Parts: sequence; C-alpha cells; structure tokens
Amino acid sequence: MAPSAISPVLPLAVLSPKNRTNSLATVTTHELGFDRSNPRTIDELIRSRSKETPDEHILSYPSVGTEYINYTFRQLDIFASRVAESYASLMPQRTSSSDAEVVVGLLGPSNLEYFISILALTKLGHTVLFLSTRLSNAAHSSLLQATTAKHILVHKSFRETAEQVQPNLPALRIHEISNRTSFEYPIGDAIQKTQFDQNLDPEAESVKIAWIIHSSGSTGLPKPIFQTHRAALRNYSSSLNLKGFITLPLYHAHGISSVFRAIHSKKYIYMYNADLPLTQQHLLKILYQYDFQVFYGVPYALKLLGESEEGIVALAKLEVVMFGGSACPDSLGDRLVQNGVNLISHYGTTETGQLMTSARDPGDRAWDYVRLPPAFKQFVRFEPKGADVYELVALEGLPSKVASNRADGSYATKDLFTPHPSIPDAWKYLARSDDTIVLMNGEKVTPIAFEQSVRDSKYISEAVVFGSGKARIGMIIIPAPITSGKSIAEIEALLIPVLAKANELMPAYAQLSLDMAKILPHDTDYPRTDKGTVIRPAFYRAFDTQIADIYESAEVSSGELCLSQSELRDYLRVEMSKLLSPSTMNLLEDTTDFFSIGIDSLQAIQLRSVLGKNIDTSGKKLTSNVIFDFPSINLLADELYRLRTGGVSTFSSTTSQMQELVEKYSTFENHVPIQVPKDGQYIVLTGATGSLGAHLASQLALNPDVKKVYCLVRAKTPSQANLRVINSLRDRGLYHLLPLDARSKLAAFPTNFSQQDLGLQPEIYNKISSQITSLIHCAWSVNFNLALSSFEADCIAGAHNLLTLCLTAKQSEPAAFNFCSSVSAVAATEGGFVPEALPESFGFAQNMGYAQSKLVTEYICMNAAKSCSIKARVLRVGQVIADTVHGIWNATEAIPLMIQAGLTIGAIPRLDESPLWLPVDVVASTVSEISLSTAGAGVMNVVNHQSFHWTRDLLPALHKAGLEFSEPNQQEWIQIIQKSNPDPSANPPIKLLEFFASKYDNDKPRTALVYDTSYARFLSPSLAAAPKLDQKLVDKFVQRFRTTSWNTSSSTHLNKTVIFIAGPCGSGKSTIAQALSRKLNIPWIEGDSIHSQASITKMASGTPLSDHDRWEWLEMLKATALLRMRAENQESIIVTCSALKQRYRAELRSSRVFKALFFMLEARKDVLVKRVQGREGHFMGGGMVESQLEVLELPGIEETDVVPVNVSGTEEEVLAGVVGILGSIVR
Repeated sequence: MAPSAISPVLPLAVLSPKNRTNSLATVTTHELGFDRSNPRTIDELIRSRSKETPDEHILSYPSVGTEYINYTFRQLDIFASRVAESYASLMPQRTSSSDAEVVVGLLGPSNLEYFISILALTKLGHTVLFLSTRLSNAAHSSLLQATTAKHILVHKSFRETAEQVQPNLPALRIHEISNRTSFEYPIGDAIQKTQFDQNLDPEAESVKIAWIIHSSGSTGLPKPIFQTHRAALRNYSSSLNLKGFITLPLYHAHGISSVFRAIHSKKYIYMYNADLPLTQQHLLKILYQYDFQVFYGVPYALKLLGESEEGIVALAKLEVVMFGGSACPDSLGDRLVQNGVNLISHYGTTETGQLMTSARDPGDRAWDYVRLPPAFKQFVRFEPKGADVYELVALEGLPSKVASNRADGSYATKDLFTPHPSIPDAWKYLARSDDTIVLMNGEKVTPIAFEQSVRDSKYISEAVVFGSGKARIGMIIIPAPITSGKSIAEIEALLIPVLAKANELMPAYAQLSLDMAKILPHDTDYPRTDKGTVIRPAFYRAFDTQIADIYESAEVSSGELCLSQSELRDYLRVEMSKLLSPSTMNLLEDTTDFFSIGIDSLQAIQLRSVLGKNIDTSGKKLTSNVIFDFPSINLLADELYRLRTGGVSTFSSTTSQMQELVEKYSTFENHVPIQVPKDGQYIVLTGATGSLGAHLASQLALNPDVKKVYCLVRAKTPSQANLRVINSLRDRGLYHLLPLDARSKLAAFPTNFSQQDLGLQPEIYNKISSQITSLIHCAWSVNFNLALSSFEADCIAGAHNLLTLCLTAKQSEPAAFNFCSSVSAVAATEGGFVPEALPESFGFAQNMGYAQSKLVTEYICMNAAKSCSIKARVLRVGQVIADTVHGIWNATEAIPLMIQAGLTIGAIPRLDESPLWLPVDVVASTVSEISLSTAGAGVMNVVNHQSFHWTRDLLPALHKAGLEFSEPNQQEWIQIIQKSNPDPSANPPIKLLEFFASKYDNDKPRTALVYDTSYARFLSPSLAAAPKLDQKLVDKFVQRFRTTSWNTSSSTHLNKTVIFIAGPCGSGKSTIAQALSRKLNIPWIEGDSIHSQASITKMASGTPLSDHDRWEWLEMLKATALLRMRAENQESIIVTCSALKQRYRAELRSSRVFKALFFMLEARKDVLVKRVQGREGHFMGGGMVESQLEVLELPGIEETDVVPVNVSGTEEEVLAGVVGILGSIVR
C-alpha cells in the first residue's frame, strides 16, 4: 500500500482505554473546506506557531546516536530563515505570485538539515520535489524532467548521483544542502525577521504547489504527485493530538505528513536518526528513554520490535502504533494485538490521499481490516475482480484525490481487497493487481500473504514469489544477517517449518515446495522502494538467471537413490503424504488412482520434480506426463524401477486396458418388467451445470411431454445442487425464460457417480427408479492430461451405475440410456469416413485418456443393449459453439482463444480446414429429440452436415464483426504467439501455446474426417435443419466476447445495487423483503408506501392503475431508493415493487447510478387470491390479482437480471433460495 499525503481520520476509539481523557476530545475531523482564519501557506503555519508559542518544544532530533536535542517553534523558524538567506543567493526567491513556481529537487537522508531545508525553500516561495534516496538515476532524471526542476539540493553523499543525472538535464543546477553548523547556533532574544514572502499574495499562494511527492515506482518509473499548500494544510489539520516518534523518511508522504501534523497540533515529535541503521537495539533504547504516545513506522520496524518480548512490551505501552507503506504480516500483527498493542493499519495512496484506517472500538481485534468512513463512501467504489476480491477505485469528487487514470475522472488504484465476513465496510488489503501471478494453467496466485508469512521469520529478510506463465510458483529468499555463517542446508532446515506455515495460507495449486526455493546470500542487494517494498518487475529482471535456473533444475533427472520396487512404494507413500491431507491419505492404497482422490496437476508436477531430483533413473528423463500415465503407487514404482534397470514395462497397452475396462463394466442384471401406465416422460439428466446440460435442462423443462427432470449434480447438499443448476441456467441466459410450471419440473440432487447407488438417499433412488423413462448422460471429467485409468472410478464406473439405474426402472421396459460421447472417440479413424457405428478398433480413439474413456463407454453401452435389450444410444457430439440466441461461448476453449488472439496479438492464422460446428442449443435440441424418440439402441453422429471454410468463410466474417487482425500462415502464427506477452491475464491465448504448437507448428496438410449423420438427422429435425455458420452468429459471439470476457474495462461498473422484490399482489413481496433485509442487514422500502394518495384510492376501489400512474410511481421509487442509500451510506437496498411489465422493469434499471436486480416472485393464481383475501387492512383486494396477472409479462430474452422465484414453499425455503442466488450475483 502506498503511503498517503492525507492523514488518517481517527475516532477516540483508537486510543487505549487507560488514557482516553477529555483532553483528547480535541481530535479534529477531516474537513472538506478550509478555514480562512488558519494559515494559508506552510511558511505561515511555521511563523504563526513561532509567534503563538515560541518556546514550546515541538521537534527532537539527535545530536549523535540516540542523544536527542529538543527544538522549539522559534528555533525552527529562525533556523529556516538563516538557510533561506543562504539559498536565496543560489535560487532567488519569487517576488510576485504571478511568477511561476520554481521546483527544487531535494535529495538526501531525512535528518535535521533536510527538514530545515524544506522550511527554507517554502519561505522563498519555491516548490519542493521530494526525491527518494532509493530511486535509480533514470527515475531521478524522469522526475526532474517531468517537473521542470532547475535546481537540486543534495546531501554531499548524493552529489555523485546528481552529477550522473545532470548530463540528461543540462539546465539543472546542483547545490549542497546547508549543514547544521550553518544554522544551529544561539538565536538570542532579539526579534528576528523570518518572513520572506511579503510581496506574495497568501490567498494566491495557498493554491500554488507546495510539495511534489512521487509514487513508489514499484511498477515502472515513479510519477510526480502535486500537492498545494491548501491541500497539505487541510491534511495536517487532522491528527491524534499525541506526542509521536517516527522512523519514516521525510520523502515518504506519510513521513512528511506526520511531522507537519505534529507542528499543526502542537504535539512534539521525535525523528529517528538518519545516520543510524534501523535496529531493534536502537528502537528499544529510544522507546524506553523518551516519552511519546504514538509510533509511526513501516512493518519492518514492527518486525524488529516484535521479535522480542521487550519490544512488544514497549509497543504495548504506547497509545497508538500505526504502520503504513506496506502490509503487515498477519502473524506479526496478530501477535502484537494479542499482547496488548493498539495496532492501527492505514490505507491511502499518494494519488488519492488517506482513505481508511483500522481504527476501531475496544474489543474489536480486526486490526488488519481498514474501515471506510461514511463521508468517503460516495467517493469510493470496490469493483469485483474475482471471488471476494475487489479493486478500490477513487471516484471523481474525492477531495484528496490528485490524479486520475480513467476517462470518467476516477482513479483505479490497482489495490485489491477482500471484505470482512461480518463487519460492514471493513476491508482487508490483499495485493496489487500487478502483483498477481498467473500460472500456466490460468490459475491466479496472490503472493502477498505468503511472502509476508515467510518474512515474519527472524531468519528471513526478504522473500519474493515468482512463476507467471509457469506450471508452479518458486521463491527467492534473502536470509537475515543472523544466518551469516550458516550453510544452505542449515538455512533450508530453518526454512521448512516457515514454508509449512505459509503454505497453510494458500490453495493447493499455489503452495511452494522447498525444491523451488532459491536461497541467496544475506547481503544480496535487490530493487526496492524507499518504503522497503520490493519492486517486483525490477526484482524479476535482476534475478532472471536464478529464476531460470530454478525451473531448469526442476526438469533435470539427477537423483541418486537406487531403490527396489518395494522401497520405491515406501518412498512414494511418504511423498504422497506430503501432498495429501491426513483424511485423504487414509484413502490411498497402492492401487488407488491418484486423481480419483483429488491430486491436481500442480501436485503431479511437484511429485515429478521430487522424483527427478532424488530417484536414480539411469539418466533417463521423466516424461512431463509420467504421473498422469502411471497414476498409482504400484504403477509409478514399477515404471521408476524399469527406467533404472532397463527392464520391459509390465504396463499393459492402452488397447488392452480399454478391452479390460469394457469387459469389467459390461455385466448387468436384466430388467424386471412392471406394467404401469405412463403419464409422460421422466428424465434423469447429468451435466446440467455445463453448457450443453443447461440447455438440455431448459428445453426438457419446456417440453409439455416431460413431467420431471431429475438433475444429478456433483454437490454436497440438495440446496447446493439446486443452486448450481440455477446458476448454470442463469449463466447461459436461460433461467429467466422458464415459466413457473417449467421450473417446477426441475429437481436437483447431490450425486457421487462412482458409488453404485450414485450417492443418493434410498428414498430418492427408489423414487427416481419408479418414474424414470429416459436418462441423458452429459457429465464427464474434462481433463486432457489424465490417463485412461484416471477416468475409471468417476466416469466409466459412473456410466455403468447410471445404466444400472435405467435397468431398475419400474416400467415395462428399461429406461432409455442416452450417452453424450465425443467425436474424439473416433478422431483417429482410418480411411477418413466415420459411420454411425462402433469403430473397428480401440486405436481409432484420439491418443488421450478423455477420448479413450469415451470410446470404452460407447462399447459398454452397446454391450448393455445386446445383453439387456436396453435402448442404449451413443450420441457422438462434435464441436459445440455459441448458442444462437445470446452468442454465449466459453472463452477459455481453444477456438475462442484463437479468435481472441486477433485482439491480443493482432493475428489469427489462415487454416485450410472445413469445420463442422454446431451451436449448443441446436445440439441440445438434437440430443433431446433423439433421447425422447422411440428409436432403438444405436450410434448417432451429432455433427453438422454442412461445413464452412476457416479462411474463406470464418476470417472474413470475423473482420465484418469488427475485428482487425493479420492472417499469417499457421507456422508464422505460432512464431508470433511465441514472441507475444507471456502474461496469460493480458494475453489469454498464450495459455494454450503448447497445444497450438503441437497442432500448427508444421506445414502438413490437415485432412478432415467425414461423418455419416443420416440416422441422427432422420431422428432429429433440428439436426436435419442445422445451418452452416453464418454472419449473424459470428456477430453474436464476437459481441458477447467483447462485452464479457474480452472486456478489461470496468469504468462502467455501478457500485450500488437495488434489489427489487417483484411480482403480483399476494406473492409475498413485503414478507420476503423484510426477511431478506434482516438476513442481510440492509434497508428495505415498501414500494406500496410510495404510491400517491390518488393511486391508493384508485386501487382500493378495485380500479387498476394506468401506465401514467405507474410511471410517476416508478420515478419516485428510483429517487427514494437512491436517497435512502446515500443517507444511510449503503451500497444495496431492497425495494418491493410489482414491476409486472417489461417496460416498467426497463425504467427501473435505466438508472446510471445503481444497477437493478429483480427477484420475480411467482405462485399459482388461486394461491395469490387466497393470500390477498387473507390480508387485513390492505387497500388491495382479491380482485386485483386477476388484473395484475393479465398485466404481468414474462421476462424478455435480454432480461437476464430477472430471477424468477417460486414462493409456494415456506418463507424459510424461499428466503434461503433468494439468499443463495443473491450471494452468487452480488457480494
């Protein structure tokens, strides 16, 4: 977090209870205006204090070591005058306020001479450019040039730096800062002249630039931030009125502000000796020897003190311990607070000023959550960036904001926060958005908490995580000086528990193994800001060789352990225990598939690296997929042993494995016929949380012949399963289009496909088996790295268990089983033609476990059809693309990423290919029509029979859709993408570089397969009528990409939300709104109370309102909601409003200030009438129900912000459903 140029605004609650006295009640609040009776310039402040209390002690600075000298207001004023006279001969003072400001750079340690020079320059009417001593020459040069500085004052130790910068700035004049002997001598009693600006207009000067402070430069060259005298003094008027001690440098915004805040409040402050290193010994001596109440510092100073009991006790004695400049490690902060330290975090940036602190009431220990003051809520927006992650944006109008980086005048800070789970408007700082590391697989890692935890160790000075674009993270560690003399092995031993503790803070994919940590010498220099914060990009550049070495060594097979097969199994069990939780480890047997118990790709990479470094394989390199190919302890031990001994692999061929799996899962018990009347179709559907499954669920629910759709979902609870299905339908723009009777057909149940009973409760299983007429199986693990064996438990066995369910159907025949296979199952077919039949060979499947498992299941289906007379159908689905209504398409798939490359790298390749694409809603119609038909068992190719040409048809259509890109050949395109931005967050296509290269980094002509689709088209009118790709669909999906996944701008984000509880009278709007208000602790407005008296009278007489009446009401609703949110400083509010017509809802969502979300409550007419008639004293009668239902319009296609809710259940059930859906939409 960057330091602020604006002070923290702290209530009395920040002070320790033991010393909260009336004298402290003078703490000032942050004023938006400026009192003209107060000083108008910095120099006026100094002179006025010198006149009011000339002999009052105000600042202390050491003469030597920690021996402090106290200085008075009068001394500071006279010292500054003496230096100003000296500087005036070098840099003549301004003689008129119409003269341009003279910018003077100031470079040196933050000692007394430095501070007096600041005061002297302000006396001359000059502008001070504060230059950090840690900046590079390039940064100094950039700031001096950007501010048109003509002079620079330097401490003698930095003269060489200034001289190195001067050749780039010929007009720059270098002067040395006046030393203490030139001003620190007796001042006498005589009145001395200290005003130099008699000829300047103080009112005009108040809006002149006093200071130029710069940004940290952590992401590039630092930028100058300008502050006027008025803004600075407004800042300094807010203080704690406490005697202070500061370790921050004065070129740090928080440092200079703290000193002038002390001057403004007349509370003395001690400055740390700039000649002393910052050590625990020096800090303790000062804290125990001198009397002050507040400590200002960076987390490093807290770390030094927090490493000893004596240091913690010293901090606990203070009224306030305030830190800034960077985040404090959670473990350190928790330790301090638990031991009585009143620790206060503050957040602000140089560009926005101080915004938040963690000042809080006694008993509130959330020291690491800063609180947004009510006065600032209208000027701050938190924009969502991921799951519970938000970026802070300062809006136009914030008084302390001095910079903008968006067209609307706002400033996006790039600082990421997460909200407190229960404290309103409390936010924890997470990281800079440009600190985020995006791994090769697209997973995002926020390294700050991990790094802080490691740094909290007394053995570690610095720790920096890296890994963007790589498979896993690594870390460079700079140990603390106390490790001097220790070997790398000894430091690694100290590091093991430190990493273990830090890894507890991270998700599995972001954990660090010791082999990926590089330990450098303790005295290694590295790029950092003046606050001590690592400059991450510069750090990566400085240590790029070491980082490359870490990844290269992880790939080398250099192990020396020669183990037998039994010893290898023992070794693997130990290593697996390091990757798995104890509960999961209990599931691991020597034959257990690693991936069936949750091993992920990162853990597989870590295990491979450990094996390569430790196990002797006779120099043979382990393949990148070795863990995927041999995914059990037995298989992996055998393979490792074979590599070392040169033996013949005992691992059976893929073809043999496929044959064994087919045989293993082709045994079924015959169906027992039961003659019962049929009243319609009862469908079991898997995969409803995916795109195809969601469209199937929607289409089946809308089908009048379908009575029920049982969705089997991977979830833990029924409510979670139901919510997953609803969110899946919402994500595809389908849920709001389903009427009440269609939604009532959907029922979701948590399922475990690997279990024989599918993980269903016995009563649920029996109910489904008594009704099921057809099952559509869409669910399948989509991981192209897994070997065939890893698909057995959940997918292949799961299909067998679902077939068994169909065979238990209490019907005259088994329920039909419709398996959604993939064309990848026959992608290697010889001869170029794919019939609607099983292939001749298992070798016709694409060479990956996913495709092989699909083909195995195809054979199992046909075997079940032969042995049990079940209508087992294989629906072999081809390339599925965006739907024809919304153009929604998963942007992370290969083809969308190829298209996105037109934006990110400006190129899409020319390909001689003729794809056979089908929109997902057309595929769903095809699957539905075949599944509900009377067709017998068989194989159907669900592939478009009309192809298009990639280069002749698609590329021109993309150009017409507004994309501008070049069209290189496929090999040239690979070369372009290889040289493009490696950051997957900025350039998502780079994530599939390896896949694209394997496919296109050659000049071989590609021959497409021809699919027979005659039988599928005969059974499905939708497939028979499927058109080839056209411009209309291309326009839709390109536009959709532009407004969603490709849209990196968030400037249009609205930070206020109005939740409309809508629906006809009698639907329970007020009841649900009131309950939701209590549940979420946000206000609600009864919409009916906003009606005019005339409208109430009209409705009470049974006369429906006219559109004119409603229009006035809607305008009042919007205005009232906004005023209430502003008055109560709320970001959300609940409003009851019938909102029956589409145009009414359009009017309510037309606000440019808030976003609207509608929960449309629905129930049958008889239920609504009964409810209305049961109400007492309400102006609406039962007769109003019919008129409202006549007016009610179902949501339009684009009204995806409407969420229909069935209110036929209990209030608790309805409320739980609304809260669940709301939680997935807004925070």
